[in-house]
Amino acid sequence: MRLGSAAIAGVVTQLLQSSVGTDWSIGVSIGIGVYLLTYYGALFTWYRGMPREMQGKVYSTGVGGFVLVFLFTWMLFFTLQVAGYSV
Repeated sequence: MRLGSAAIAGVVTQLLQSSVGTDWSIGVSIGIGVYLLTYYGALFTWYRGMPREMQGKVYSTGVGGFVLVFLFTWMLFFTLQVAGYSV
């Protein structure tokens, strides 16, 4: 769920940046916002009955993969746009 959301967030960030002309801080804010949405979505649906001490693990699980997929997707589509391909 998180890796797919990261890829979608990277594509949306690049499309927003290319159409509106925002700077990088908006893209980072989108990435953080999508990560928090997936965290609370998983916490309140799948991990509802989890003990309090295990909830921190849910928060940290997948953060590295999310960041890498988000940045990779954003950079890939930015590079394709700069190279002249329509994204």
